[in-house]
Amino acid sequence: GSGLILGSLLPPQPLPPGDWNAPELRYRVQWRPLEPGRGRWAEATVGGPPLVVRDTPTFSPYEIRVQALNEAGKGPEPPVVIGYSGEDLPLVYPENVGVEILNSTSVRLSWSLSGAARDLRGHLRGYRVSHP
Repeated sequence: GSGLILGSLLPPQPLPPGDWNAPELRYRVQWRPLEPGRGRWAEATVGGPPLVVRDTPTFSPYEIRVQALNEAGKGPEPPVVIGYSGEDLPLVYPENVGVEILNSTSVRLSWSLSGAARDLRGHLRGYRVSHP
């Protein structure tokens, strides 16, 4: 499995105590898979980042909410944002690779991908091309 790192949704620096509006500032973090029949929200209360949820499926979307709270109560209801669990190496590879010579220093490469989009297991950022 992979992991869901929720720290990027929390403030990167602790809020100064003068901005807490009451003692004991914490964050209520909720998450659940983004799929039909989503199920119940999982929840953790933390003092700050990071919050790592382990053993999640690779590159799966989640609904996430982060709400500030302190001894005086909860902050405003947070909006739902979409986040993804960790990526992994792709299970697909380029097929039908073509090379077009443009000039003595340039070529144009083309290819298609095999397999389903879920087999990318993340965002495809590119391929490394090497030659002898």
